[in-house]
Amino acid sequence: MEEKELNKVQITLGATIRRIREETTDFSQFKLSIEIGMSENQIRRIEKGKSNPTVNTLAKIAKALKVNIKVLFE
Repeated sequence: MEEKELNKVQITLGATIRRIREETTDFSQFKLSIEIGMSENQIRRIEKGKSNPTVNTLAKIAKALKVNIKVLFE
């Protein structure tokens, strides 16, 4: 996958995580970060598409947001 395509995937993934977090939970970025044991800054970077989270991190986020991990890629 080209770097440009990978960037687009990261940005879309981050936007989806943010949308789900804001629409279905009362989690702030800070509260989500505590829930999954990461820094708030890392959550911010993921949501802005500036970080490439691991599958393990995505699984933790999906669990905290109470969605199947595949929903993060829709």
